[in-house]
Amino acid sequence: MNERNVWKKAWLLFILPVAWIWASQINIAPDALTQATRGYNAYEGELAYLTDGLYPDNADRPGLFVWPTKGNLIFQFDTPRLVVELRLCVGADAGSYAVIAYREGAEYGDSGQTETAHGAIFIDVYNSDFLANTWVEIPLPPGTETDYIELMTESGAEFYEVEILTAGSQPTPVPELNWGQIKRG
Repeated sequence: MNERNVWKKAWLLFILPVAWIWASQINIAPDALTQATRGYNAYEGELAYLTDGLYPDNADRPGLFVWPTKGNLIFQFDTPRLVVELRLCVGADAGSYAVIAYREGAEYGDSGQTETAHGAIFIDVYNSDFLANTWVEIPLPPGTETDYIELMTESGAEFYEVEILTAGSQPTPVPELNWGQIKRG
């Protein structure tokens, strides 16, 4: 066996498990109740754009959700979920982001803001890369289990899509559809 074949096999042994792990992640953002803070932070666009599965790489005119100054997005689940990372498809106006994951107790209050009187912050992660027109990945620490995620931007930002990824299970022959794809038809 020549050296070139050995390197090819070594590369495959490395890349295949990485590809399998990445492909096995499931986007659970469409399953969440999605809300935006009200009162202080105006936004443009529809919240449904964030989880419709459409972005510049796969659609001619994907919907754009815009925070002109700053704002918070809330993703709330009925039960705690194990979350691996958030992925943001960012437009031309990139921001600085914070992801705060709460566990049992945080709620979207009548004021249009997150209320944490009974909730504890489980983890917070920050990204200040200001990357535009690309996917921004914000990994969470291993074992992050949450039922309430707050995505904050302290500057203007444009989003085409928000994905909340959880570790997937074994692939099945039946294609998985998320709620955003079902609503689209």
